[in-house]
Amino acid sequence: MGLEGAAYTNGAKITNLNCFLPDGARGVGRGVPRRREVHVRVVPLLLSLVLLPLAAFPSFAAATGAPAVISQEIAVSLDPPRHELAGESRIVFVPGSRAVRLRLASQAKVESVRCGNRELPFTFRSGAIDLELPPGENSLAISYRASFNDQVSRHPAAGEDPSYGVNAAIGSEGTFLGGGANWYPVPEQVPASRMIAISAPAGTEAVTFGARLSRQTSGGTTRSVWQEKRPVGELSLSAGPYLVEERKAAGITLYSYFYPDNAELAPRYLDAAAKYLASYQELFGTFPFEKFAVVENFFPTGYGFPSFTLLGGAVIRLPFIVDTSLPHEIAHSWWGNGIDVDLSEGNWCEGLVTYLADYLLKERRSQAEAAEYRRQLLIDYASLVTPENEFALTAFVSRNDPASRAIGYGKAAMVFHMIRSRIGDEAFFGALRELARQRMYRSASWSDLLRAFSQASGKDLAEIRMLIERKGGPRLALDGTQSRRLGVGWQVIGRVRQSPPYFAQKVPLRLETSAGALAWQLPVQAQDATSFDLAAPGKPQRLLLDPDAEIFRILAPGEIPATVNSIKGSGNLLGVVTRNCRVDRGSFRGFLASLSQGRAGIVDETELRPEQAAGHDLLFCGLPHDASLLPPGAEPVNPAGEAGLPDTLRFTVLQRSAPARGVVALFEPGSPTAAALYAPKVTHYGKYGYLLFSGGANRRKSTAVPADGEVVVRFPEHSP
Repeated sequence: MGLEGAAYTNGAKITNLNCFLPDGARGVGRGVPRRREVHVRVVPLLLSLVLLPLAAFPSFAAATGAPAVISQEIAVSLDPPRHELAGESRIVFVPGSRAVRLRLASQAKVESVRCGNRELPFTFRSGAIDLELPPGENSLAISYRASFNDQVSRHPAAGEDPSYGVNAAIGSEGTFLGGGANWYPVPEQVPASRMIAISAPAGTEAVTFGARLSRQTSGGTTRSVWQEKRPVGELSLSAGPYLVEERKAAGITLYSYFYPDNAELAPRYLDAAAKYLASYQELFGTFPFEKFAVVENFFPTGYGFPSFTLLGGAVIRLPFIVDTSLPHEIAHSWWGNGIDVDLSEGNWCEGLVTYLADYLLKERRSQAEAAEYRRQLLIDYASLVTPENEFALTAFVSRNDPASRAIGYGKAAMVFHMIRSRIGDEAFFGALRELARQRMYRSASWSDLLRAFSQASGKDLAEIRMLIERKGGPRLALDGTQSRRLGVGWQVIGRVRQSPPYFAQKVPLRLETSAGALAWQLPVQAQDATSFDLAAPGKPQRLLLDPDAEIFRILAPGEIPATVNSIKGSGNLLGVVTRNCRVDRGSFRGFLASLSQGRAGIVDETELRPEQAAGHDLLFCGLPHDASLLPPGAEPVNPAGEAGLPDTLRFTVLQRSAPARGVVALFEPGSPTAAALYAPKVTHYGKYGYLLFSGGANRRKSTAVPADGEVVVRFPEHSP
């Protein structure tokens, strides 16, 4: 499967890598060691201050009341066995600064705050250091210690949290310190210049934002120094027993920081990074950072930071990651890291990067792949988003469940596709290059993007704005369609019917005739019906509404296949335990939770009432004794006795036949052991309706073809 999404959290763009993981790969759990007080020698500040003119500072600093920061130097020493760091930071504010607030992890111990040789009084409460700078002084130095040891669960919930609950951890297995963990004193304004020196036991290499100025090992310690010319956001840091490779490509310094077991993959990743960096520089302009590094993590993340991406070791080994996750994270260098997101109008960057990386690469391979990708985005939205969890793109901040992913990534990607289709490639990519030129190292909003696209094309995009600012999208169907002879040709008339809420947009229609296919863009108004009158030289055979999924719309039920996502998106799911269910109720409950259905009710089949069965989507553990509970003729086949063996698990989703609505699913583990091994994997196969696992892996997957619903009209063979 390909990339399904990413999140925006803690200053990092996070890819949802759950769908990649082979054989349920997860982070390795670690026991909790006893915490001990330890004094670690603070690394002396190695960096000299870089003084910048006041004109270099953002004009908003004064307006917010927070003092602008000329420079910040950070030095940290990592002690992995004790999960601790000792740090010192020197911060220089603009002259005249007085009240200062810095964020630091609440569990940290502040050892001193100094101005020159003087100790400064301060308060440290709830993760905030508050103090006053003496008159005439504009710098301070802080020494502190902190412990970070977030645990990676051995059995993490298969939800939508790609961080696995780890914001910061220092250990012998590896170190990850996320920006949101406040592992160094974070000023209210991003410094105009920032440097960091990192020390760790010999052989433990570290990487963070910016250019690497030096790297050396001596006296049992490995040290590196990093500098950002244009700092953005809050720093994140990774460290581990890396083997480091370096090269230059496309005018950029490239690194790989891989664990020894994966070091042989470094050339492949560096080659791919060079290729995609060159490609994206042609599309978007100069790469905005000093380097790009591919860094291995000790749990299966997919993070994109300014100047590096952090991928779990299990993820790195997957052969397709170099052409899925890697280009996605590289594209984030411009969109989301180089240009930050103004969240006052919602997070646009995940949808844009999904479109520019995941989608665009498929489009370059084939138009058929591109159409299928767009169709899957619409299917995911219709399967996962309900009136209860639906929201507008302006309300999207980050992914936290399947529905938010379908909105913030899927719907947003379709919106960008509609913009590109409306204004053309030259204006679309030209607007992105101009936006990168004007707003790099600043933030941008949906309005800024729409303005750039409108200025580049001279076209009004008010209809697109409606899709951004309002929930949902149009629900469209063909109605009253007729064909007749008209002179030497044919005429097709009818209406495109729309259910409330109404949207205005251009809707593709394709008429297949004996003389070939014809295409139109029908301007559908924000009303209940829009008429059309089409002329064709040949006899009409089929009329199709949006056959290639070119616009964002809510699919009709008949267009949506029964899939795993149908279960994940169900608003009325009921779990049913049959007499041949081969797991206990607790394990079945855990399986429901892995499908984001932890709150679904569970009943025994013997207690299931007819009105319950009719009013709910049903997920059976085992095959029901009452075959009438399954759609007619829909009981899944068991080719060559594939299912039912102890080392197998089969999962099937079936569409109910009209007039009944909804889906019925069958969860059939061959044994409790098979359930424990395979059940957590099912959620990662969202677009499939039939899954079979055995021998430690997925062996079969397929999806039934849905009916055409109300968007295809077939004309009779003979004219009336």
